[in-house]
Amino acid sequence: MKEEHKHKHEEAHKVEGAPEVMEEKKVEAALSASEKEIKKLSEELAKAKEEVLLNKDKALRAMADLNNASKRLQKEKEDFVKYAAGELAQKLIPALDDFENAIKGDSKVDDNFLKGVKMIYGNLKEALEKEGLKKQEIQGKKFDPNMHEVVATEATEDLKKDGLVAEVFRPGYMFKDIVLRPAMVKVYKKIEEEIKEKEAVVEIKEEEKIEKKEEGK
Repeated sequence: MKEEHKHKHEEAHKVEGAPEVMEEKKVEAALSASEKEIKKLSEELAKAKEEVLLNKDKALRAMADLNNASKRLQKEKEDFVKYAAGELAQKLIPALDDFENAIKGDSKVDDNFLKGVKMIYGNLKEALEKEGLKKQEIQGKKFDPNMHEVVATEATEDLKKDGLVAEVFRPGYMFKDIVLRPAMVKVYKKIEEEIKEKEAVVEIKEEEKIEKKEEGK
């Protein structure tokens, strides 16, 4: 009887404990689902943050590009205004050459006519200079390949003259900070020591030949 009572008591205890076990399992299942949901949300949040950073970087790049484009456009406008008269000045340079040649010419002309030509030339030159045109002053200065065009050279033994402009055949013109027309020049060029030595050797050999001929007589 006692054993039977004991078994019934254990079975009753099991029956009474079953709801608690079920509740625990439900709680565990709920916690597991919550953890999965939290993990999922954390991953989505991390992805969203990554996308935000990426979009922020794209936005910053776009703003930088826009800023650079705006600066470039502003500079282009400034350059256009700055050099707007350059094209016209370049077209008028040959006219300045003609005026200068006419003024320097040896042909005899009426003094009043010459004065009129000089006055027109002066007015034209002054107007162009106000816009930014300037004749290159290069006589006796160092040759610059970016500003001058060499059409002839003149030998010199003076090392100080080597590379200097010896003569200007056609004046060059600048418009503000750009070269409108390079000057055509003659440049001094030093005589190389090697050439001198070769010439000296040739002279010695010629003298030796002459001496041998004289001795043979």
